[in-house]
Amino acid sequence: MSALIVASGVQGGPPHGQVLGQDSLLVGLLIAALTVVGLAIFIYLRRHPRRRKRVADQWGALAVMGELCPHGWQAEIKVYGWGAPVPEDAPPSRTPLVELEWQQFDEEPGKIVVTRRVWSPTIDGALQAMVEDRQTDVNLEQIEQTFAEEDVGWND
Repeated sequence: MSALIVASGVQGGPPHGQVLGQDSLLVGLLIAALTVVGLAIFIYLRRHPRRRKRVADQWGALAVMGELCPHGWQAEIKVYGWGAPVPEDAPPSRTPLVELEWQQFDEEPGKIVVTRRVWSPTIDGALQAMVEDRQTDVNLEQIEQTFAEEDVGWND
């Protein structure tokens, strides 16, 4: 039997032309660069809030609106078929429309705080529009509260 022996004349150490420790420097620079990129991504994600998930169905709308309207809310959906008369304030559309009218209640039983109407070509779209409408109200209320707490005088 014959054996094949593969041998190299190099006995270890850096290849010719490289300085000892150069690989360590490159690894250190790579780690520093990845740290900077990771930090930039972290800062970006902290400053830009995530988009809220879309409401997928009536159960999702029920849950979200329950959080956004702690004293209660009510919604009525009307689906208009082809050729059905729609209210004058309905947006122009080439497809049948869905109207969703919703009301938000106050702490006082039966007292309505706001009544709104949204339109969409689908029921899911109307539910999403209702949720987005209420989320916009909540955001505006938070902004107003922030300015009221800071006592910012616009007339100074």
